[in-house]
Amino acid sequence: MVVVITNCTNRKRRPVTSGLSAASLAVGDLASVAEEWGRRLQCPAPRFPVLDLYGGRSFQEAKASATAIRANLFIVSAGLGLIEAAGEIPSYACTVATGAVDGIGPKVLGDFSSADWWAQLNQVSPFTIKLADVFSGNGSELFLAALSDSYIRMLSPDLLALADSDLLKLRLFTRAPIEGIPDRLRQCVMPYDDRLDGPQSLVRGTRSDFAGRSLRHFTDYVLPGTEGFTAQQHRKSVELAMAGWSFPVSVERGRLSDDQILDLLNKHWEEARGSTSVLLRLFRDKLNVACEQSRFATLARHVRMERANG
Repeated sequence: MVVVITNCTNRKRRPVTSGLSAASLAVGDLASVAEEWGRRLQCPAPRFPVLDLYGGRSFQEAKASATAIRANLFIVSAGLGLIEAAGEIPSYACTVATGAVDGIGPKVLGDFSSADWWAQLNQVSPFTIKLADVFSGNGSELFLAALSDSYIRMLSPDLLALADSDLLKLRLFTRAPIEGIPDRLRQCVMPYDDRLDGPQSLVRGTRSDFAGRSLRHFTDYVLPGTEGFTAQQHRKSVELAMAGWSFPVSVERGRLSDDQILDLLNKHWEEARGSTSVLLRLFRDKLNVACEQSRFATLARHVRMERANG
């Protein structure tokens, strides 16, 4: 049996349960903030299927990969811990992303470490599963983990605490710089690079969904027939699969004001069926417009709300 692990990305549209937004927490030391967050998670609240709460292309690619290879899917959540996709959870808003409205970092006095937050979260969350228990309890041949840079930093202590025999089963998919990954984990990283966005790739996308797309390429084109390979053999298989691929051509894109981007969003909204990821690719690849991803997502939410309100 294979296990797929991915971090959560953009939530789908569900009202956040009252009190379950990191923005509503008082500022305090790490332990007190975690204790208060855990207390709120213990309160009765409506629960929804896990897969109804998460969206974003990287998550969808990981979900599709897990479905295709009949793997168990687990999600790394900065608000709940490590959770299984088959469960039910409350709608919440908590992230370790820098600058986010619902970021937990600004609520912690002093220097903030996502790894320290993760350690505290694992003590207070009623939803979390220990990573070591997932490895020991599944008897799996492979664990495929698609994780962003910030989530690898958050999860690194747990990954490094795994036995050598467990790390042999791990394959990491990420765009995080290899020099920022602990030495002991580097052997697990599959060597996908920017050629994944080149003209020969069938899974082109944005930097934010790189991890999920590389996982999807691996499960579709590399894993079949190689399930018993070592990490080194899988690395060579990935390199072979991308041999001859070209890097994407760097394009100078124009910058527009918020109003200009809003006009273009409305113009192309129906064409993209309201998909933020499709719209972003349209802006970058066809309209040749530069827009930082978080800014683009904020403007797209504005258009979505306006259209929903008629």
